[in-house]
Amino acid sequence: MGFALCVAEKPSVANDIAKVIGATKREDGFFVGNGYLVSWAIGHLVGLCEPEVYGFVPQNKIFDEMMDKAYAELPLVPDDFKLMVLESTKAQFRILKDLMARKDVDYIIDCGDMGPEGHILQWFIRKMAGCTKPVKRFCATSMTEQAIKKSFQNLRPIEEFENIIRGEFCKKKADWILGMSMSRVASIKYKSGINIGRVQSPTLFFIVKRYLEVTNFKVTNYFTMRVNLAEGFSVFWKKDIENKIPLKMKDNEGRVLDKATIDKIVQEIIKDGTGIITELNTVKKGIDRPQLFDITELQREANRKFGYTASVTLANAQVLYERMKLISYPRTDSRYITSDLVPLMADRINEIGTIAKYSRQAQELIKRGLNIDKKIVDDKKVTDHHAIIVTEKIKNVDLSKLSSSSEESKKGVTSDSLKNILNLVLCRMLVSFSEAYIFEQTSLTVKFQNGFSFSAIGKKPISLGFKAVEEELSGIEKEDEDKQDEEQVFKNVVKGQTVTVKDCLNIPCKTTPPKLHTEATLLTAMENAGANVENGAILKGRGIGTQATRGDIIRKLFETKVVEGEKKGKTTYIKPTSKGLSVIRVLPQELYSAGITAKWETKIAQIAEGKSTEDDFMKDFLVFIKEKVQQVKDNKEPISFKKEREVVASCPLCSENVYAFYNKDENGKNDFIRYYCSENCGFQLQTNNEVFLKRLRRSITETEAKKFMHNRFLALDCILSLDDGKTATYKGEFTFSKRVVDDKTYCNIDCIPIKKKK
Repeated sequence: MGFALCVAEKPSVANDIAKVIGATKREDGFFVGNGYLVSWAIGHLVGLCEPEVYGFVPQNKIFDEMMDKAYAELPLVPDDFKLMVLESTKAQFRILKDLMARKDVDYIIDCGDMGPEGHILQWFIRKMAGCTKPVKRFCATSMTEQAIKKSFQNLRPIEEFENIIRGEFCKKKADWILGMSMSRVASIKYKSGINIGRVQSPTLFFIVKRYLEVTNFKVTNYFTMRVNLAEGFSVFWKKDIENKIPLKMKDNEGRVLDKATIDKIVQEIIKDGTGIITELNTVKKGIDRPQLFDITELQREANRKFGYTASVTLANAQVLYERMKLISYPRTDSRYITSDLVPLMADRINEIGTIAKYSRQAQELIKRGLNIDKKIVDDKKVTDHHAIIVTEKIKNVDLSKLSSSSEESKKGVTSDSLKNILNLVLCRMLVSFSEAYIFEQTSLTVKFQNGFSFSAIGKKPISLGFKAVEEELSGIEKEDEDKQDEEQVFKNVVKGQTVTVKDCLNIPCKTTPPKLHTEATLLTAMENAGANVENGAILKGRGIGTQATRGDIIRKLFETKVVEGEKKGKTTYIKPTSKGLSVIRVLPQELYSAGITAKWETKIAQIAEGKSTEDDFMKDFLVFIKEKVQQVKDNKEPISFKKEREVVASCPLCSENVYAFYNKDENGKNDFIRYYCSENCGFQLQTNNEVFLKRLRRSITETEAKKFMHNRFLALDCILSLDDGKTATYKGEFTFSKRVVDDKTYCNIDCIPIKKKK
């Protein structure tokens, strides 16, 4: 009997698993013991190859003399997609490959994240390593010792997840083709770095669309009325629903635009002095409590309450899950728990009650009994992971001692943010297991002698239910409208009663534009595909992106400078930059349509469910992408991105302005900088030019690049490889030289040793 090789997604997860299963001996890149080898990926070890591997023009050549070839070969559609080991994680991949090849390893246990992304990352590693050994799947909803043991007792065959992997691989390939092809065609045509993506572009459109609605909004001034009655309450008139006022005095929604008209009615009501209650209705109503959190709802709530970005919220939740083991798997798309968890929930509430802040409400909830019904439990609506809940580790936790590591801090994780995110999860559990808010709602209508009817609504709480928990633990403020309703108390009034006018007021109002998106509202738009309606079908439930990726998509929009934040009070709103507005203008509508993007997600989901095939999807997709590339090429609308470009130097060839384009890697960090000149000049300088990589064994820095362009030469220490395998250092001088191709001037970079003076 040989070893079982466990492959986790991160070292911290591998460490937790190794401790539980007894693999306690640390080796280079893995743990061993008790019949197990436990190793790990470091996020992405393997990815899809770059265009040049398939014979396409390399990314760093699309703006030089190969630009025409790069333009002509679009769209980029490889005959067969290839995988590559990422340079930054090559060493760990080699360790995993060697472990998988060991003769004493009988089978693999896939311990990656349970989302589609986690499945495909692990499959990429096995595929690239040439591993053909049997694979079993570790499926844990939290990383506590109990959950890990249970998952090892219930390993599932990898074949159960083959369709998910197939669908995710199809999506990866389609995303590669769309992103590479559309970004290149737009960048080359408009001589600017333009990033286009299947999810990124529709998300940008949501922001642009809302911005234009706000910008183009025309304020309408109109007038309403309020009558204060001697009986101690007020009634209101908003607009002319009874058609008593001439059309020329109103807009098409019945709002009165003429002040004199309302003034006249006000004077009539004051003069007459009384009215009659013509309608009086009292009904008992209830508002059910909110559901448990999935990651999107947690991100929304954290943005509304604390202003956290979606990526910061996810980073905090991952720490609470992975390192602290206080919550269940956060990247979940479900807001339900499974029936097998129900018997454990009373224990969880008791454990929450060991923390002083939550003690009283937890005890009260246990006394009343947990309200766990179909709004909380649904096995059919839990696929890979249930809603976010706390684990048994929450017992007696000292919230004041939550802290972040230096690496976690770089992602926006702090002691306060950890406490705040955990507080949201704790409060939501207590709220979701509470009773509904029950109240008595009274509505009445008062008709005055001039024939105008005014109305009012009042609420009288019967049982606060979950609202009592919210108000005590979360400090949630009541909405203004609710305040107004609850302040209205109708004492001893009956239908047909005469009421006395205390005063009547003309209330000037104005229409208000919709608000710009925040991250919270943008996440909702992404989740619901913008709540658009196409062909009569609401697209809600077929959103764009996934719970795990939406935060990163929003972050990349900021990093590529197509959107920016605008802070008003405690709220940060999102608006497009001029570059973002131009990007939407140059794109074919289908590429930023939430509808078609959501439909693609649906087709991928059908592959994952075994209801469709990759061939079916790719056949339609390739026709689509060819049409869209040609559409961009054929676009005659004059659009310039020059306003977005900062002049960083003057051109060494023609002395015109030089601009910078910051190329990002898959993590959104600067990969290299490309400096370029005007459309008529072929000057280009990339910080990772092959001359620098060969002579310096590194890229040049931004400071060095600017110095090079300013002085027209750059002296740096170069490295020379000797025959005996050693290296020597010499001073090299980098210079520019011209070359002409088809009557167009391009730039060479040369390097010669600087001779020392005798």
